[in-house]
Amino acid sequence: MLQLTQQICELVATVQYVLQGKLPINAIDPTTLHNILRNVSLNLPANYELIAGNKLESIHLYYELAEVAAVGDVHRVKLIIYVNLKTANRHFVLYRTVALPTRISEDKFVKYVFDYPYFGLEKISTTTFC
Repeated sequence: MLQLTQQICELVATVQYVLQGKLPINAIDPTTLHNILRNVSLNLPANYELIAGNKLESIHLYYELAEVAAVGDVHRVKLIIYVNLKTANRHFVLYRTVALPTRISEDKFVKYVFDYPYFGLEKISTTTFC
């Protein structure tokens, strides 16, 4: 009974995480997500690719970058995962924001919390034409 209660609590936490638009790691394990993204990348139009590539080493980025929606009925729930793409002629550099504590009084500090800890800047090509 305790195990069932624990599994139900995990399921509720997972659903709440999905309702926030985030992809929980206990919903789709990294290997399965990697296989899904690899299959998606094989079917992309020409000159398009996944924003963080499709290597297993970078799969952790998709848990933070992907947006998720849930659609379901009485019998099943489907997750819709929105993943950003990049084109061959536009490349972005991905940065992670790190908030440092800021002093607000003699003995108190605050730390900013960001909704999106990563941001991308378009990489400008320095190619010159003669």
